This record gives sequence, C-alpha cells and structure tokens, in this order.
Amino acid sequence: MTLTRRLLLLALISVLPAIVIWAFTEVSLRRAREAEVNELVIRQAQLAASEIDHIFDGIHSLLLAMDETPSIRRFDMPACNAYLRSVHQKVPHVVAFVVLDLQGAVRCNDRGFINTDLRFRDRPYFQDSISRKAFSIGTYTAEFTEAGLGAHSIIPLSLPIWGYDGEIIGVIAAAMDLTWLDRELKERVIAEGGSLTVADRNGIIISREPFPEKFIGTKIPDAFADLLSARSPGSFTADSQDGTHRIFGYIPANASPVENIYVSAGLSTTVAFATINEAARRGFMLIAAALVLALSLSWLASRAFITKPFEIMTNAVRDWRRGDYQARIDLPKNSGEFGILARAFNDLMDDVAERQEALKASEERARLALEAGHMGTWWYDHRKQTGGWSSQAALLMGYPASHTVASIDEWKSLLHPDDAPEAIAKIREAFLGDGAYEDEYRVRRPDGRVRWISSKGQVSYDAQRRPVFFVGIFQDVTERKQADEQQRFFLDELNHRVKNTLATVQSIAAQTLRSSKNSAQFKEAFEGRLLALSMTHNLLTLTSWRDADLHDIAEQELAPYKREADERVVIQGPNVNLPPRHAINLGLVLHELVTNAAKYGALSVPTGRLDLSWAIVRAENQPEHLRIRWLETGGPPVEPPKRQGFGSRLIRRSIEGELDGALGIQFDGPGVSYDMSIPLP
Repeated sequence: MTLTRRLLLLALISVLPAIVIWAFTEVSLRRAREAEVNELVIRQAQLAASEIDHIFDGIHSLLLAMDETPSIRRFDMPACNAYLRSVHQKVPHVVAFVVLDLQGAVRCNDRGFINTDLRFRDRPYFQDSISRKAFSIGTYTAEFTEAGLGAHSIIPLSLPIWGYDGEIIGVIAAAMDLTWLDRELKERVIAEGGSLTVADRNGIIISREPFPEKFIGTKIPDAFADLLSARSPGSFTADSQDGTHRIFGYIPANASPVENIYVSAGLSTTVAFATINEAARRGFMLIAAALVLALSLSWLASRAFITKPFEIMTNAVRDWRRGDYQARIDLPKNSGEFGILARAFNDLMDDVAERQEALKASEERARLALEAGHMGTWWYDHRKQTGGWSSQAALLMGYPASHTVASIDEWKSLLHPDDAPEAIAKIREAFLGDGAYEDEYRVRRPDGRVRWISSKGQVSYDAQRRPVFFVGIFQDVTERKQADEQQRFFLDELNHRVKNTLATVQSIAAQTLRSSKNSAQFKEAFEGRLLALSMTHNLLTLTSWRDADLHDIAEQELAPYKREADERVVIQGPNVNLPPRHAINLGLVLHELVTNAAKYGALSVPTGRLDLSWAIVRAENQPEHLRIRWLETGGPPVEPPKRQGFGSRLIRRSIEGELDGALGIQFDGPGVSYDMSIPLP
C-alpha cells in the first residue's frame, strides 16, 4: 500500500471514534427525548381531561343548586322560565337550560317557548339520568332547532329532579356550547405545535385543535377507534388528520376522569425534536469538516514526502496499534518534511493519550455517579448461561457487596409474585425484539423488605441474529414511587374535600334562603352557619385534617355564653377525636342548638342553664357509639314547634342521615333536651 493511502487511512481512523461517539450520543438523546415526549403527551392528555372534568363538575354543581329551586320542582312555568333565564345570563357558555317531566315534555326553559308536542324522552341522556338517578353526560348534538335555539354544536348534561317526597319527578338539562369548550381548552392546555382531540363515547369529536371548525362533529377515524375503549392510557405516533406528523398521548373513555369522554393530546415531532435535530446537524457538520481537514492535511503531507526511511514511522505506528500510546516518532532534526510530519503525529498521539486519560476519568466518574444514584450494573452471557451484577447492584438487591455472581433463577426468586410474570415477559420480549429493554418492578429482598427497581438494558446479537450478551443497569426508585403515590393521594383528597365543602355551602345557602323571611335574616343565619363550618375547618387544619376534639368544637360554639365562675353553661365529657366528616356535621349541629337556645331557649334568659355532656358507649360485638345529651333548664316554657325549620332539618339530617345515628327530642316545659347516639368508625 502506498504512503498516501496509509496516511489517508490513518486520518480516517483518527476521526472514526468521534463519528462513533456522535452516532451513539445522537441515538441515546433521541431515545431519551422520545420517552420524555411520550410521557409529556400523556400528561398533556391527563391535564386536558382534568380541565374538562372541572368544567363538567362546575355545571354539575350548578344543576345541583338549581335542582333545589322550588319553581323548578313545582314546574311553575313563569317563575321557572324567569329563573332559568336569569341563570343563563350568568353562564353564557351554556346554550340553554330545559326542565323536563318524566314523559320528556318541556315544562320550562330559559327561552320561554311553548311546544306541547316536543318530547325528549327518547334522548339517551334523559334516559340515562332517570335510570341511573345521577348526573349524565350526553353525546354530541349538532343542532337544537326544535327547541327554538337555532343551530349549535353542543353536548347535553342532565340531572334528575327530586321531588319533596324523595322521588324523581323530571330532568333538568343544560346544553354546553362546544365552541366555548374548544376555546377554553385551547387557552389552558394546548402547547405550541400541539393538538387536542376530545370525543364522546360514540367517537364523535366535540373539541379539536387545530381546525375545530373542520373536525368538530366528525367521527374519529376507524384506525384509531379502538383507542376509545383501550384498557389504559398510552401513546402512539401517527400523521394527524391535518397532515402533521405527531406523537399522541390518549386517555380512553373508560380511564378518563370524565365519564365516557375520550381525550388525546399530540405534539408535532418537528417541534419535539427540533433541538436534537439542530444539534445533530451541527455535530455532523463539525465531524465532516474535521474529516475533510484531516484527509486534506494527510494528502498534502504525503505529496510533500520525497524520500526518507519508513522504519521509524512504521515502528511507531505498530506500537500505537499495540496500545502503546506513549510511543513517539523520533527523527533527526534535519529530517525536513518528515520532521514536521513526525511532530504532527506526535501531537496527535498526545491528544489521544489525553483523551485516554480523560476516558478513564470519565469511567471513574460514571462509577461514582452510579453509586450516588443508587444504581448498579448487571450482565448476562446468553451463550454461557452465566450472569452477575456489580457490587452496588448486589447491595440494592439485599446481598453483600461481594455477591457479584448471580443466575437468572436467583433474579427470578427475588421478583415480587404480583410482578414476576410481566417482568419475565418483558425480558423475553427484549430478546425476541430489537434488544431494547426497560421495566419497573418490585423485588422482595432476602431481609423481607420490598423495593421498587427500575431496570434498563440492551441485548447484543451476532451475525445470525442470535443473542450474545445482555447488559444493563439497576436503580432503586422506591422513594420516587412512594412520593408519586403520596402526591396522587393528596391531590385526590384535596379534590374530594373541596367538592364536599362547596356542596355543603351550597346546600346551607339554598336551605337558609328558603327558610329566611328577608335578606337581613338570611345574612345573619347564613353567616353564622358559615362561621361554624369555618371554625370546625380551622380545628381540622391544626391536625392536617386527621381529626378534631369534640371538646374543642363545643368550647368554640359556646364560648360567647361560657364565662369563668359562671355555671349557666356546663360542658363535660371525655376526649373524643372525631374524623373530619363527624367533626363538620357535629359542629353545624351544635351551632344550630346554640342559636336556638340563645333565641328561644335557656340562653335567652338570665336564669337559664345548659348542660352538654357526652360519653363513649361500648357494647359486645357492636361498634363504639358516641352518646351526646343537650339539656336546657330554667328557660322559657317550650312546646313542640308547629313546623320544622331548616335548623331542625339540618340537625336531624346531620345525625340520622350523614352520621347514621339516632336522635331523640323532648319538650319538657321549661326546657328542651336532645339525645344523640352516633356510631364511631
């Protein structure tokens, strides 16, 4: 081989490691970014589903409040129409409100139209609300012309109307404007270059970005119809209907927080991989430039070479190939062009030696990083049927650091029984597939502790596509799993408490308004009940909503009437830590009892006396019961009321309904007494 060819080949070899490193880095970054984007689009879809759930839940709460309106329950058309019209003006994103009887006839609406022949009994949402006795989300409807509304793209939402006898007497329906819904979702959850598709249980699109006017009301293509009923959220890559190549995350209808609503969010691959593509282009250009420069310099050096012995150079090259990177070309000072070439090669080998030292340092840093990140490496030789792991991996699995030889059966014995079938199946898929492996599973260590392990690896194959070697890493992710679970628990608990609190406030407001004669009376009663609810919440907040002491609840309600050296008010009973639901209901009950006593009972006169006592009663094979006695004496004469006000209804509903207890009331001349028995969890 000529000298020119040798020099050119040497230049090419010197640049080849950079090409390999660049290619490996590019593949690793692209895979990591792909996994990140897949998780991102699923989270984006979950965010959109959560936003839709908040919107539908708001309409559900509104319908619950409207359901309490007397004019709706009595089908009083003039008053009902006026009420619906007033509510509609405050919620413009709802196209219409309609009240229907059990035959589906329109009894009142916000437009005031009258059409005795119009029936909604055959509507799926109407039948669903009646049959399930619950809030129902309908399917896409293109127009509502028959109800006098004109053409609209809507989705109906309905709720049964309960009569005063506790039976369903009709349905109240709201028609949500899908144009408004699409605009809200676009502003809140869609990222740059992203897309969003929301469909009902029939696969009809009710919200779509971009181009909502083109796709709303159309059916999801058959190729993606199976995703509506998928078992769990997932992701896929496809060309969107608008021609953009995207990565999609989807939430099936049966896994969505919104009943029977399918959500998918997409991100353009051009946007998702823009940074990586640009970095890859720059890296390729730099490597190409370096390669061209190296080949050019080598060719020029070979042309400048005339005559000199090759032995020193070939010997030095031979040493380098044997791994002796300290070898150098030592030529006499008068070697001319050969001297320049020798110094160039020597400088090159200096760089290689520095890189070798840097590589060793990098390997050491990688080892330290694996230890700091609670990670360890593992390997398996498929041909020899042998395997093992690093000392750090042995520690993660609960073995001594010296236990570095492990068989596949030993690894299987550590798997949690619930995770073992799927973990083994994923190993088999890696061998039969493209060799990429990634999984998370639980292991039961020899000391009995259960830990979550994240494992990643890659299978290498020979020329006949037979597996040769399998290498990867372990990482203990137990703390992350626990943190994720705790975060989900806190979010669910917060959502539950906010909904319950809002529902309680709405009910108190509606019932107080119904029983109040004027606005001043309503303001006084409502503020008192709201303050009682707030004070109980303050007590629960001090214990992170675990419990509240009954004595503290009683003290804060009776504080205005209980003074030192004053025996008019006596509170006695053991310490009882009540869970949140019991604390809130008993706080409202005590507030109503105190209010009644201050207005009409023992606390309304100087000679009156109030005794509040409680005890824990335990019976064999029975849950513990809390017995509470409220006794008023020395007050004005009392007699059974002629009608039951909201306060009395609230007391009875809280004790007998919410807390599944028993309530007894005695009107004994100068005072009233309440006996309450409540089962404790």
